[in-house]
Amino acid sequence: MKLGFRLLPLFTCAFALSGALACRQAQPAAKAAVPADDAAAKELATMKADIQTLKDKATSASVAMADVSFHWSNLWFAGQNKNWPLANYYYSEAPNHVRWLIRINPIPKGPDGMPVDLKGIFDAIDTSTFAAVKSAIDKKDSVQFPVVYKASLESCYSCHKSVGRPYLRPQIPKAPPQTIINLDPAATWPQ
Repeated sequence: MKLGFRLLPLFTCAFALSGALACRQAQPAAKAAVPADDAAAKELATMKADIQTLKDKATSASVAMADVSFHWSNLWFAGQNKNWPLANYYYSEAPNHVRWLIRINPIPKGPDGMPVDLKGIFDAIDTSTFAAVKSAIDKKDSVQFPVVYKASLESCYSCHKSVGRPYLRPQIPKAPPQTIINLDPAATWPQ
């Protein structure tokens, strides 16, 4: 029993010492929070600067639409020449570039200043008139192709109007936008 009483002060002292050490350690941790806040603020400022740099480097929506116009125009001539594999290629490229446009500017303001749900509009076009163009290509239907192509242009125009650009009136193209691609499906050169 005498041993237990002798150890009791030792335990009490050890307990008090560990408590003091714990308090002592807690103080530097509180001081360390300030540099962590500074680090977080610096990281946030760096992220904001990086985002601004990316915005400054990002292309405008008109570049994406110029690509859509290029592919959709070439699609017309590929279909007119019954070059269905090439028509399929241009068809596939056009919606991908519309999606790129949506990533660049997902919710532009309409003529009334209110946000326009570009993705919602495109999803409707993609599953209706664009799907009809794809179907005509897949079926190699040269009779239906011009009909659904024209309907797709009307759908495109409805989108242009909804974002306040009624002056962007698509039309059936009169000349290929790029003559370097041979539209003849029976072409034999280059090999």
